[in-house]
Amino acid sequence: MRSDEVRSQITEARSQNCGQDPAVQARSLTRTYRRGAEKIKALKGIDLDIKCGEFVGVVGHSGAGKTTLLNLIGLMDRPTEGKLGVLGTDVTRRAVRLDALRRKNIGFVFQEFYLMPTLTATENVLLPTMWGKARDMTGSGSAIVDRVPSRDRAKKLLDLVGLGHRMTHKPSELSGGEMQRVAVARALVNSPRLLLADEPTGNLDTATRDGVFSLLLALNRDSGLTVIVATHDLGLESRFTRVVRLEDGAIVK
Repeated sequence: MRSDEVRSQITEARSQNCGQDPAVQARSLTRTYRRGAEKIKALKGIDLDIKCGEFVGVVGHSGAGKTTLLNLIGLMDRPTEGKLGVLGTDVTRRAVRLDALRRKNIGFVFQEFYLMPTLTATENVLLPTMWGKARDMTGSGSAIVDRVPSRDRAKKLLDLVGLGHRMTHKPSELSGGEMQRVAVARALVNSPRLLLADEPTGNLDTATRDGVFSLLLALNRDSGLTVIVATHDLGLESRFTRVVRLEDGAIVK
């Protein structure tokens, strides 16, 4: 499998859901947390549409609600009120299994790299597949479905992100930018339909930041992958195709 085949797989995964449905559709989306007796409204009635294939920046200062919004879109949490559709599924319905939908369709990149220090770059990329087989429970019993990407795919993903020469290196042998590139490759290993990045350049210097950001932009441009990036870095705003600005849990014009 060559790197162009990996791009083709990403493009194919994206095309599976890019019909009439938007990648994300939120209506009156609200998330409220409790701190003792106090209620904290992290998101206040968000209305948002993101089309398949967009490269969107969610911009705002710390505490504006960026991570909360990405956690809802990424199916890590449920809204308190409102409606949220992700990749054509109404995920506010309690019957929807968020974990299964998330594992199959969404890739994550975080500010922290979350790499296992004892594993090589190739092994870290394969971490999301560590359970080996996915069990599909049906009414007539259980069926085992083999959906484990090969080590060859992991190696080609590392080649795609510019780390073909660092496949056997452990995190302690990599720079910050290289570790984040491993994290990007890991986020792509299951051919997600949607890639979410929460402050992915927050721990990087300016030059390394630009390299990682350019990688995310290339994934969107070359494969049509829907990418949503949360950042407080105003220097990146002009590089998004669209910017959603948050202040105190609300979208501002």
